[in-house]
Amino acid sequence: MVRARRAARRLPAAPRTRRICRARRVADVGTAVRGARMCGIGGVFSTDELPDVLLARMQDGLRHRGPDGEGRWRDPCGTAGLVHARLAIIDLTDGGAQPMRSADGRYVLVFNGEIYNYRALRAELEAGGARFSTESDTEVLLTLAAAHGIEGLRRLRGMFALALWDTHARRGLLARDGFGIKPLYYANTASGLLFASELRTLLATGAVDFRLDPVALGDFFATGSVPEPASLVEGVAVLPPGHTLSWEGGRATLERFWSVHFPPPTVSARSEAICLTRAALEDSITAHFVSDVPVGLFLSGGIDSTALLSLAARAGHASGMDTFSIAVDQASHDEAGVAAASARRFGSRHHVLRLDGGSAADSLDSFLDSMDVPSVDGFNTWTVSRFARSQGMKVVLSGLGGDEMFGGYPSFRNVPRLRALVSAARRLP
Repeated sequence: MVRARRAARRLPAAPRTRRICRARRVADVGTAVRGARMCGIGGVFSTDELPDVLLARMQDGLRHRGPDGEGRWRDPCGTAGLVHARLAIIDLTDGGAQPMRSADGRYVLVFNGEIYNYRALRAELEAGGARFSTESDTEVLLTLAAAHGIEGLRRLRGMFALALWDTHARRGLLARDGFGIKPLYYANTASGLLFASELRTLLATGAVDFRLDPVALGDFFATGSVPEPASLVEGVAVLPPGHTLSWEGGRATLERFWSVHFPPPTVSARSEAICLTRAALEDSITAHFVSDVPVGLFLSGGIDSTALLSLAARAGHASGMDTFSIAVDQASHDEAGVAAASARRFGSRHHVLRLDGGSAADSLDSFLDSMDVPSVDGFNTWTVSRFARSQGMKVVLSGLGGDEMFGGYPSFRNVPRLRALVSAARRLP
């Protein structure tokens, strides 16, 4: 990406704070859910003129992801194109529509996700001379990327997958957030570099051959998922988290722009550790309520989602907040009563979906049709997401990731021992 000729002042690095896994766009967490929508992006970077049908097919393949609008842009030279399906979360007006062009017309952006610190970034950019015509985080992201290039991406706090085209330099850029919350697939083809939020969107263009990758297929049967950056289709890869892909003249270059760092611990007292952890979680929950539409919560009877509801209450958001649970007939597995008690305690407006064997079986075809890629997990998330969407929700917080972050599964206690065994095995002759 080429930096703007008159760059604003250099921005400081973003603080490294813990994030709470958020099922924004209602559960974009491993499976693309047709019933629960989310934004979608796609496009092509090429050295040859693009056939119109290529972008049209791509847009058709993404349309189910965005109920609030869609857009398509084609470079005047015909060698690049971008498409977008919109779920409006910030700036619900047409001002947030995409693809979005910079004020000087040089840069064009499509973006799936949300930038939680966009207001702070906007204020800093305005102090450096930038001017804005919308209230959207998309325009802030576009202005930041145009002015600071890849360095600007390190300032982002949020989740995103984006594509940016520089009409002057004839260069393209793809980027994905540091934790890989938002998906982005790409493939080098005879038609150019194709990319999209869904694997099946690339297949729908007709420019990507459907050939199963036998190694990825073996990994799926062994673990229940395909380890990134591989995909189930030969020739299609997932952009790794915290990476950019720069494209120019038919050549693509991957570069890491962000990674997780774990500095040596400086806290020894348990009370201080608790205080710092609580402060980080409170900061994160506040950031996740940046939205122009109501924010809900998936509430089970577990610690993670109940803790989120408690944190939301401390931040002043729980009263009247919509929470969602699934109830089942098997008493040993039903946590609906505990969830309802938590909702009463914190004053949320609680919704319960009762799921029995018959209704679950009736939903299976829709569930499988909604999955972009196969997974052995996800039915519960898909079901409660569809339920939340039926109640008018667009944004819902989730406790997913809490066990991984804090070692909640008993099996995690074996990780240090297994790591030591692997290290010892590597030293064997």
